[in-house]
Amino acid sequence: MKIMLVRPSLNKNVPSIRNFMFGEPLGIECLTTIFKEQGHEVLLLDFMAEPKRRFKKYIKEFNPDIIGFTSQCSDVTNIALMASEVKQMNNKIEVLAGGVQVSISPEAFFDKNIDYVFKTTTRENIKQLIKQIQENTSEEIMGVFSKKLGYKSTIPACQNEYVKIDRESTSKYRKKYKYTGYQPCAIIQTSYGCRNRCSFCVRWRLETAQVTELPIKDVVDEIESLKEPNIMICDSDFLINEKRLLEFLDLLEKRNIKKTYMCYGSVNSILEKEYLFDRLSKNGLKAVIIGYETFDDSQLKTWNKSATIDENYKATQILKNSGIAAWGTFILHPDFSKEDFKKLKQYLKHLKPELISFTPLVPHPLTPLYKEYKDRLIYKKEDYEKWSFGDVVIYPSKMTLKKYYWQILKLGIPANLNWHSIKYGLRTFPFKNNLRMMFGFNQILRVYIKNIICRRNQ
Repeated sequence: MKIMLVRPSLNKNVPSIRNFMFGEPLGIECLTTIFKEQGHEVLLLDFMAEPKRRFKKYIKEFNPDIIGFTSQCSDVTNIALMASEVKQMNNKIEVLAGGVQVSISPEAFFDKNIDYVFKTTTRENIKQLIKQIQENTSEEIMGVFSKKLGYKSTIPACQNEYVKIDRESTSKYRKKYKYTGYQPCAIIQTSYGCRNRCSFCVRWRLETAQVTELPIKDVVDEIESLKEPNIMICDSDFLINEKRLLEFLDLLEKRNIKKTYMCYGSVNSILEKEYLFDRLSKNGLKAVIIGYETFDDSQLKTWNKSATIDENYKATQILKNSGIAAWGTFILHPDFSKEDFKKLKQYLKHLKPELISFTPLVPHPLTPLYKEYKDRLIYKKEDYEKWSFGDVVIYPSKMTLKKYYWQILKLGIPANLNWHSIKYGLRTFPFKNNLRMMFGFNQILRVYIKNIICRRNQ
């Protein structure tokens, strides 16, 4: 069969981080592997990298039997529109939807133009799907909701199966993929799951709290095969396993592999392995993304974060002493007062991460926070496009919503345009990449300014 796999174009109504992070679509690269293993012809299309107007042209030229879409929360509307276009052109084409947003809210894709909704993906359920389409049957499939069965299933979902990524399927886009200022940049995942179980985080609930690690030799084999000089390691915490890190470094040095790496890492993992960071730096680790989250120890405890604000500082200093950048992430609590915003600003001056990002607290439906804040939600659960990083979704308790956005703006501008971060960007990234990042930051600022202007005194 002929299979077309699609990452949708950007939703213009949703603020984009494309200028900061525009990584390859790992999910449909893995799906490409499965379909090819089973003898099918696959065309992967990334409409974040090319004009959406070509979509119909590709359908006419390739004439697929199946079209599958991958999803984030901002893609729900776009996928519905593109699925409608598919059915208008050829009603016999089977339309599939999968990806992160399907895992979180499969019901968002129960649409008359979408035939199958994949909550999880394995070689076996893909094999069953193909058989069902070929034989025109309608049995239940594990991890899949089908239109023929009214999107109902009595079979519990399984876990996604690890599949080797088909990088060749995105060959014409790879030079465009970037992470912050590093371009071109490949993405790899070397483990699944997270031990930290932060109460606001949805990732460990999707991947489980049990960490499953791929053999480090296989990881290094893949890194060595990549043409990209920059690698983003997207594990929840790549720095968690000391023995594995030592094996990773031994193999890099033995094979003389010279790449640039970024990764996610927890404060505890950094503190536990202080002696390793000089060596990690020499082997290419340039930045660690750390979830500092807040300036308040009691809030860290409430969110099940196992570090303190003092330990946050110590971990940052370990990275700095080894020449590794700290890219800090923070959550803006809806119960912040003006004084809390000031305290966070002062904490940032003390901490001095090289890059900073802020996200209003998002109580995802899969977390206990959703029940806690359900009565204070500004948007319905079905307003998927609002459940991204750009909009405040919980009514503030200490000020009006308009004033809350104003406080975010007052915090965000000096935090991101401080001389320390500017010097880091100019020293680290090409000038054009700095301009692109600046443009992306301005796009986010416009969201806050728009909300300040348009919001009434709520």
